[in-house]
Amino acid sequence: MRPAQAIRTGLARFFRFSGRASRSEYWWFLPVGISLPITALLIARAFASDLGYPALCIVFLVALVPLMAVTRRRLLDSGGAAVWFEAPLAALLWCLASGWALVSLSNWAFAAWDAGADGPAGFGIWIAWLLGNAILIPVFAQNFLVGFVTGIALFGQMAAPTKDSSDKPGSKRQR
Repeated sequence: MRPAQAIRTGLARFFRFSGRASRSEYWWFLPVGISLPITALLIARAFASDLGYPALCIVFLVALVPLMAVTRRRLLDSGGAAVWFEAPLAALLWCLASGWALVSLSNWAFAAWDAGADGPAGFGIWIAWLLGNAILIPVFAQNFLVGFVTGIALFGQMAAPTKDSSDKPGSKRQR
Protein backbone atom coordinates (compact mmCIF):
# COMPACT_ATOMS: atom_id res chain seq x y z
CA MET A 1 0.00 0.00 0.00
CA ARG A 2 1.34 3.42 -0.93
CA PRO A 3 1.61 6.24 1.67
CA ALA A 4 -1.23 8.42 0.36
CA GLN A 5 -3.55 5.42 0.08
CA ALA A 6 -2.65 4.29 3.62
CA ILE A 7 -3.42 7.74 5.04
CA ARG A 8 -6.74 7.94 3.14
CA THR A 9 -7.69 4.46 4.32
CA GLY A 10 -6.77 5.22 7.93
CA LEU A 11 -8.82 8.43 7.94
CA ALA A 12 -11.75 6.86 6.08
CA ARG A 13 -11.95 4.03 8.61
CA PHE A 14 -11.87 6.45 11.55
CA PHE A 15 -14.14 4.41 13.84
CA ARG A 16 -13.72 0.92 12.35
CA PHE A 17 -12.05 -1.36 14.90
CA SER A 18 -12.81 -4.60 13.04
CA GLY A 19 -11.21 -5.92 9.91
CA ARG A 20 -7.55 -6.05 9.01
CA ALA A 21 -4.80 -3.53 8.29
CA SER A 22 -1.66 -4.51 6.45
CA ARG A 23 1.77 -3.75 7.80
CA SER A 24 2.36 -1.07 5.19
CA GLU A 25 -0.99 0.58 5.95
CA TYR A 26 -0.16 0.74 9.65
CA TRP A 27 3.40 2.01 9.30
CA TRP A 28 2.51 4.63 6.66
CA PHE A 29 -0.43 5.86 8.76
CA LEU A 30 1.52 5.90 12.05
CA PRO A 31 3.14 9.38 11.65
CA VAL A 32 -0.24 10.91 10.73
CA GLY A 33 -1.95 9.04 13.55
CA ILE A 34 0.57 10.37 16.06
CA SER A 35 0.46 13.93 14.74
CA LEU A 36 -3.38 14.14 14.83
CA PRO A 37 -3.77 14.12 18.65
CA ILE A 38 -0.75 16.38 19.15
CA THR A 39 -2.06 18.90 16.60
CA ALA A 40 -5.58 18.76 18.07
CA LEU A 41 -4.15 19.33 21.54
CA LEU A 42 -2.07 22.31 20.40
CA ILE A 43 -5.00 23.87 18.53
CA ALA A 44 -7.37 23.35 21.47
CA ARG A 45 -4.82 24.84 23.82
CA ALA A 46 -4.12 27.85 21.57
CA PHE A 47 -7.71 28.81 20.80
CA ALA A 48 -9.39 27.90 24.07
CA SER A 49 -7.01 28.90 26.84
CA ASP A 50 -9.68 28.41 29.52
CA LEU A 51 -10.04 24.68 28.77
CA GLY A 52 -9.22 22.59 31.79
CA TYR A 53 -7.07 19.49 31.98
CA PRO A 54 -10.02 17.04 31.62
CA ALA A 55 -11.25 18.80 28.46
CA LEU A 56 -7.77 18.70 26.94
CA CYS A 57 -7.52 14.99 27.74
CA ILE A 58 -10.86 14.38 25.99
CA VAL A 59 -9.71 16.30 22.90
CA PHE A 60 -6.48 14.28 22.90
CA LEU A 61 -8.29 10.94 23.21
CA VAL A 62 -10.85 11.74 20.49
CA ALA A 63 -8.05 12.67 18.10
CA LEU A 64 -6.31 9.43 19.06
CA VAL A 65 -9.24 7.30 17.77
CA PRO A 66 -7.93 6.83 14.18
CA LEU A 67 -4.59 5.58 15.47
CA MET A 68 -6.33 3.26 17.93
CA ALA A 69 -8.56 1.90 15.14
CA VAL A 70 -5.70 1.17 12.73
CA THR A 71 -3.68 -0.35 15.58
CA ARG A 72 -6.55 -2.66 16.49
CA ARG A 73 -7.00 -3.68 12.85
CA ARG A 74 -3.25 -4.32 12.51
CA LEU A 75 -3.29 -6.38 15.69
CA LEU A 76 -6.09 -8.54 14.28
CA ASP A 77 -4.14 -8.91 11.03
CA SER A 78 -0.99 -10.07 12.81
CA GLY A 79 -2.86 -12.59 14.97
CA GLY A 80 -2.44 -10.78 18.30
CA ALA A 81 -4.81 -11.00 21.25
CA ALA A 82 -7.21 -8.16 22.05
CA VAL A 83 -5.62 -7.60 25.47
CA TRP A 84 -2.45 -6.39 23.73
CA PHE A 85 -4.47 -3.41 22.55
CA GLU A 86 -6.56 -2.86 25.68
CA ALA A 87 -3.83 -2.99 28.35
CA PRO A 88 -1.81 0.01 27.09
CA LEU A 89 -5.04 1.94 26.51
CA ALA A 90 -6.30 1.27 30.04
CA ALA A 91 -2.91 2.19 31.48
CA LEU A 92 -2.97 5.46 29.49
CA LEU A 93 -6.41 6.33 30.83
CA TRP A 94 -5.38 5.55 34.42
CA CYS A 95 -2.20 7.64 33.99
CA LEU A 96 -4.25 10.57 32.73
CA ALA A 97 -6.79 10.25 35.56
CA SER A 98 -4.22 9.88 38.33
CA GLY A 99 -2.10 12.69 36.86
CA TRP A 100 -5.14 14.97 36.78
CA ALA A 101 -5.96 14.02 40.39
CA LEU A 102 -2.37 14.73 41.50
CA VAL A 103 -2.39 18.16 39.86
CA SER A 104 -5.82 18.98 41.30
CA LEU A 105 -4.83 17.85 44.79
CA SER A 106 -1.67 19.94 44.71
CA ASN A 107 -3.50 22.99 43.38
CA TRP A 108 -6.10 22.69 46.16
CA ALA A 109 -3.49 22.27 48.88
CA PHE A 110 -1.26 25.12 47.68
CA ALA A 111 -4.26 27.43 47.27
CA ALA A 112 -5.33 26.68 50.84
CA TRP A 113 -1.82 27.32 52.16
CA ASP A 114 -1.59 30.57 50.20
CA ALA A 115 -4.91 31.63 51.72
CA GLY A 116 -3.31 31.42 55.14
CA ALA A 117 -4.39 28.02 56.37
CA ASP A 118 -2.09 27.47 59.31
CA GLY A 119 -2.40 25.80 62.67
CA PRO A 120 -4.73 22.76 62.83
CA ALA A 121 -6.35 23.57 59.45
CA GLY A 122 -2.98 23.80 57.71
CA PHE A 123 -1.83 20.59 59.36
CA GLY A 124 -5.01 18.81 58.18
CA ILE A 125 -4.47 20.03 54.64
CA TRP A 126 -0.85 18.88 54.80
CA ILE A 127 -1.94 15.39 56.00
CA ALA A 128 -4.60 15.17 53.22
CA TRP A 129 -1.99 16.21 50.65
CA LEU A 130 0.50 13.60 51.91
CA LEU A 131 -2.10 10.80 51.96
CA GLY A 132 -3.33 11.74 48.50
CA ASN A 133 0.20 11.68 47.14
CA ALA A 134 0.91 8.39 48.93
CA ILE A 135 -2.01 6.85 47.02
CA LEU A 136 -1.85 8.64 43.67
CA ILE A 137 1.89 8.56 42.97
CA PRO A 138 2.13 4.73 43.14
CA VAL A 139 -1.04 4.42 41.00
CA PHE A 140 0.49 6.76 38.42
CA ALA A 141 3.88 5.01 38.50
CA GLN A 142 2.39 1.51 38.24
CA ASN A 143 0.17 2.43 35.30
CA PHE A 144 3.02 4.25 33.58
CA LEU A 145 5.21 1.13 33.84
CA VAL A 146 2.40 -1.21 32.76
CA GLY A 147 1.65 1.05 29.80
CA PHE A 148 5.32 1.26 28.88
CA VAL A 149 5.89 -2.51 28.95
CA THR A 150 2.63 -3.44 27.22
CA GLY A 151 3.18 -0.63 24.71
CA ILE A 152 6.55 -2.11 23.78
CA ALA A 153 4.93 -5.53 23.35
CA LEU A 154 2.21 -3.99 21.19
CA PHE A 155 4.80 -2.16 19.10
CA GLY A 156 6.59 -5.46 18.52
CA GLN A 157 3.34 -7.11 17.48
CA MET A 158 2.76 -4.35 14.91
CA ALA A 159 5.98 -5.43 13.15
CA ALA A 160 4.87 -9.07 13.00
CA PRO A 161 3.97 -10.48 9.59
CA THR A 162 0.37 -10.95 8.51
CA LYS A 163 -1.18 -14.22 9.60
CA ASP A 164 -3.48 -15.90 7.14
CA SER A 165 -6.74 -17.37 8.35
CA SER A 166 -5.31 -20.74 7.27
CA ASP A 167 -2.57 -20.37 9.92
CA LYS A 168 -5.06 -21.02 12.71
CA PRO A 169 -4.86 -24.35 14.58
CA GLY A 170 -7.03 -27.04 13.07
CA SER A 171 -7.03 -25.61 9.54
CA LYS A 172 -6.35 -27.81 6.50
CA ARG A 173 -2.99 -26.16 5.90
CA GLN A 174 -1.64 -27.15 9.32
CA ARG A 175 -2.77 -30.78 9.18
